[in-house]
Amino acid sequence: MYYVQVSLLGIIFGSYYALSATGIVVTYQATGVFNIAHFAIALLAGYLGWQLSGVMGLPLVAVVPLVLLICGPGLGLLLERVVFRPLQRRKASSSEKLVAALGVTVALLAFINAVWGPGVQGTNNEPVPRLFGLHPFSFGSLTFDTEQVGFMATTMVVAVLLYLLFQRTFLGVSIRAVVDRRELAELAAIDSNRVSQVAWTVGCTLAAVTGLIITQGSLEPTKIIFFGIETFSVAVVARLVSVPRAILYGFALGLGQALLRAFHPFGVDNNWAETYSAIVLNLSSILLFGALVVFRRLDEVGASESSGPGLVNAQLGGRRLTSAGTVVSVLFALGALTAPFALGANDLRLAQVVMALIVIFTSIVCITGFSGHLTLGQASIAGLGAFFTARAANGLNVPVLVAMLIGGSVAMGAGLLAGYPALKRKGLFLGLTTLGLALIIDRFVFNARMFKGGPGGLTVDRPSLFGLDLTSDRAFFFFELVVVALTLVLAHNLRSGRLGRVLAAMRDSETATQSVGINLRRAKLFVFAVSSFMAGIGGALLAQSSRNWDNNAFNPVLGLFWFTAVVVCGISSIGGGVLAAVLYVAIPRQLNLDIQSAIGIFGLAAVFLGRLPGGFIAQPARLAQLFRGRVAEQLVIARTPPPVPPPAPAASDFADKVLKEQATAQ
Repeated sequence: MYYVQVSLLGIIFGSYYALSATGIVVTYQATGVFNIAHFAIALLAGYLGWQLSGVMGLPLVAVVPLVLLICGPGLGLLLERVVFRPLQRRKASSSEKLVAALGVTVALLAFINAVWGPGVQGTNNEPVPRLFGLHPFSFGSLTFDTEQVGFMATTMVVAVLLYLLFQRTFLGVSIRAVVDRRELAELAAIDSNRVSQVAWTVGCTLAAVTGLIITQGSLEPTKIIFFGIETFSVAVVARLVSVPRAILYGFALGLGQALLRAFHPFGVDNNWAETYSAIVLNLSSILLFGALVVFRRLDEVGASESSGPGLVNAQLGGRRLTSAGTVVSVLFALGALTAPFALGANDLRLAQVVMALIVIFTSIVCITGFSGHLTLGQASIAGLGAFFTARAANGLNVPVLVAMLIGGSVAMGAGLLAGYPALKRKGLFLGLTTLGLALIIDRFVFNARMFKGGPGGLTVDRPSLFGLDLTSDRAFFFFELVVVALTLVLAHNLRSGRLGRVLAAMRDSETATQSVGINLRRAKLFVFAVSSFMAGIGGALLAQSSRNWDNNAFNPVLGLFWFTAVVVCGISSIGGGVLAAVLYVAIPRQLNLDIQSAIGIFGLAAVFLGRLPGGFIAQPARLAQLFRGRVAEQLVIARTPPPVPPPAPAASDFADKVLKEQATAQ
């Protein structure tokens, strides 16, 4: 009966996955938007429930409907009308929709952090509400509690309601018609906007229900965020179009984890046992990455080949700097050279972080901006470079510069692994693949005892060159400045050379590029390798700036923040990466905010990215162009002579006309 108990508890836990994945699938199959903000909406619902019930003391019978109303129809209709309907009207690509959803995620997380603060919430005086209570009972030799039964019952009720909605109502038929062919559905007088509104309402409501359920007892933001990302695996295995599959696979994942956890093939206290436990605990992350690699036809679901004009602007960041760009570059170089002498100790350390982030953000520009491939796992790639730099320097006793090259090479290997799926796909599912790889790196490398003896506490030494000590803050800043200069030159040459032209052509149309005989396989792998090496070096610099390697500085969620910042500042321009690094550090410093709250500015900008073509860095040139066009239009109007009025008819002609009209009347 032990394994029966374990199996039933696993299925009950799988209801979490099933319920969360169902909301993602419903939204995607009706709108083509992978709602990566699903877990952020769930977290918001959990916080609202705690605020209304635990803090303000309202009864659950009033709290639950209110939270579901705010986070369900309220937030869902707002997102559909303000954010995603304009994207749908101009037929935006899946990449643009993903970036908009990512902006919503970042904005919601920043809002939660600003209002309620970071860390675990819920105390004895202000408890997080429990929807179903916690009362154990026995069924024969099996033991359960009311909370577990309530979770399972909620999932089954949702499944039945969704079945009735999709199979027994005209609205369900309309949703399936819009999914199959939106244009034909509109010709059949089906209101596709109404279908999208219903889909967003249902999806956000399911996210709110999930949030109220998984926050039972305590609010742990990090745990909820990672759980939300892990449920992506269930949605992907369901091919993002099948609600029954999502529910079935959710139950199967919970059952599989429970049964594997019950076995102990390697004992209980050794490195292999820890690795086995990590595999079981992170089975969903492995499933996400494996499914995205195996399922080659996923890109056919509501995706287009192009990255879309709103995400990558091919007209920006050309081969030659404009005069304004040259002036800005010179001013930035002069400012960087004088910064160590003008800044205080604390600000100089922040400047070191800026230099390291410039290298990492430039690597994101090289992948997404130059070739059009989404990469959401660059933080973990950078963390690999930092981690193996520290391990090589401390464990192998090699010079720090050599250790940095080793760390960059390991990061390059991980980049090639991430680039392999890019041989067959791009856009949404490539971005999810890189995110899945980031989760695996975070769980199995950064937190594994057999690799590093447990997370945290790893010292990272600064380099020395030809006997020159670079450990002081000022000397290390100049070392970073040299690395940044080399990185920017490499990125510029990468774009301006033959490979840059190949990448631009590949970004616009892979089919057309292949038709002229260009080997895309080599180009894709090369750009992933080079950019990952950059990220590894940048990660090493970031760890050296604090003299300590911390896995929290490279967690996958932080990678989403980094990607959002680069996209908003201008991902198709090298200068956009530089600007993103500066603003990413300067905004929290100037506004006296933590990064989780300040990043909301980038999130809001990402939501309205369609109104900022090319990002922040392109707006001065865009405004100047609009101004010149308006001035030229006014000059043309001013120089155009006024029209000459027609001559007035002579008096004799007028008299003849009157006589003719009188004769005609008689």
